[in-house]
Amino acid sequence: MLKAGVRFLCFDSIKNQLVDDAGRMSTANGILAGMVAGGFESVLAVTPTERIKTALIDDAKRPRKARGAVHGAYMLVSQQGVRGLYRGVVPTTVKQSATSAVRMGSYNMLKETFKERSIPVNGATTFFMGSIAGTITVYATQPFDTVKTRVQGMSQKGMSEAVTELLREEGIQGFWRGSTMRLGRLVLSGGIVFSAYEQFASILSSAT
Repeated sequence: MLKAGVRFLCFDSIKNQLVDDAGRMSTANGILAGMVAGGFESVLAVTPTERIKTALIDDAKRPRKARGAVHGAYMLVSQQGVRGLYRGVVPTTVKQSATSAVRMGSYNMLKETFKERSIPVNGATTFFMGSIAGTITVYATQPFDTVKTRVQGMSQKGMSEAVTELLREEGIQGFWRGSTMRLGRLVLSGGIVFSAYEQFASILSSAT
């Protein structure tokens, strides 16, 4: 919830500064707005929550030390300080900026194309556009996600070490490891999130 809230708030704020007189935004500006929104999203929400999630997954591979998310977060902070929650902030921000840029940029491009061709933008078409944007996002940004996950694990790898190890162990194709599972998630979440966003934006716009 926090991640989506930060993403759309930042994206809409930036988009309002980049639209032309007709209220349309170019593909390049859509990508730029998504990239900046992704950076804010990473620092304010994604990095600490992903760090805790990845650490808990790693912890489950051996005799458990953490009893849950709250205890896991407490362990990280007590052992490494608040900066422990921000381990991997660089690869996470790179990944999140790329993901948001591709996802928001491709969705905006599809939306503008639909409008130009007089295709109605309703719940069904919004779900479709969000799903397509999610599919594009997976294959364009999976390498960033794979490296980020390795850096945030319990093994304490650096970004360059994670990339080198991945290339040595699995080759280039290793960077797209897990893309099928991520595809199923982002296709559904893309459709649902964008549909909900458009509906709420319409309701709020009518109310004001």
